[in-house]
Amino acid sequence: MYQIVSSRVNIFFIVLFSIYSLSSAQWSFKLSTDQEYNDNPFRTQLATKTFLSSIDLGLENDLGDISLGYYGSYLNFDVVPERNFYWHQLAAWKNFENSALGIYAEQRLNKDIYTYYDYYNITAYYRQQFSLNEFYFTLSPNLSLTKYENISIMDNYKANLSLNINRGFESGTTLIFGGSINFKKYLNPIQSGTYTYLDENNVLVTDTYIDKNVSSITQLVSFGRIAQSITSTTGLAVQFTNRSILNGFGAFVKDLNMIYGDESEMFDDPVNYEGNNLSFELTQIFFDDLEFKAGFYLNQKHYPSQGIYDALYNYDTGIMRNDTQNIFTLSIKKSIPLGSNTNLSLGLGYQTINNKSNSVPFNYINNSINLNLGFEF
Repeated sequence: MYQIVSSRVNIFFIVLFSIYSLSSAQWSFKLSTDQEYNDNPFRTQLATKTFLSSIDLGLENDLGDISLGYYGSYLNFDVVPERNFYWHQLAAWKNFENSALGIYAEQRLNKDIYTYYDYYNITAYYRQQFSLNEFYFTLSPNLSLTKYENISIMDNYKANLSLNINRGFESGTTLIFGGSINFKKYLNPIQSGTYTYLDENNVLVTDTYIDKNVSSITQLVSFGRIAQSITSTTGLAVQFTNRSILNGFGAFVKDLNMIYGDESEMFDDPVNYEGNNLSFELTQIFFDDLEFKAGFYLNQKHYPSQGIYDALYNYDTGIMRNDTQNIFTLSIKKSIPLGSNTNLSLGLGYQTINNKSNSVPFNYINNSINLNLGFEF
């Protein structure tokens, strides 16, 4: 598997540096690493404590008529190395005076027994900015296609149209309102087949399954945000977000087997639930370049197309899944100039998540602390 991954990565680098050799423009480089301790990285009831290490690379080049970028991340789990994966993205975009358009393709590559998380995505977007009577507008439509190499039931295309409105005042208050309408269409909403797993006696077992997904989802998202400068170095922001599913699901209730695991696209895709979110964020700047930020987020989620699992993992479509999620974050960041075009960034962060659900597998607590070190040159 990783010989294949390595060959694909090498091809990307060969293409990128071939472009570089043909261009007189200079590449900009971003290299960073995260070192994290996480007591439940997969957010399940059966927590797995592990150290995580990531290496992140970014390359960008402005060729004049178009800009190119390549971004890659390798994530390593110390205790469960079989969950290690590589993610990368190739992007091209063009900036105009008040607009931008672009396209990017991304891919995730996993080890053999977790290849059901392998996917690729292609997204095209456009962004237009304009102003009217001191109100600033950003309008952005985009289209995307996502395909999973081993889970065709999750293959989908999405269309999205978002609008943000920004207005600042001399009092230091900024109001931001906006929203989006999201349409998601699953290409193969019914899937059947076989799968293998190791049972409690370490014996390889083969079983069959039939899964059913909803055919399409239309969701409306709206939000309002108030940001207030308390002092020249202190800011407070409060935001309320509401998500509503516009199309009735009726009998189209998901029946997805838990073998697919805990990835968000399978069971926590933000387009698949409705509810509301309330967030509070406090930002404090010390010594001109040391940023401290604290955040609290309260999420109420209702999944109108997803039933619940009991303690024995029996699936009941007569009751829909409901979650209440509390998130608290702390972070400290500092940027250190090392030269005219070189910067070093340091960051330390902490996050705790408490998720309460009427579907047993989604009751979990997660705590993590991470250290980030990054170079940009």
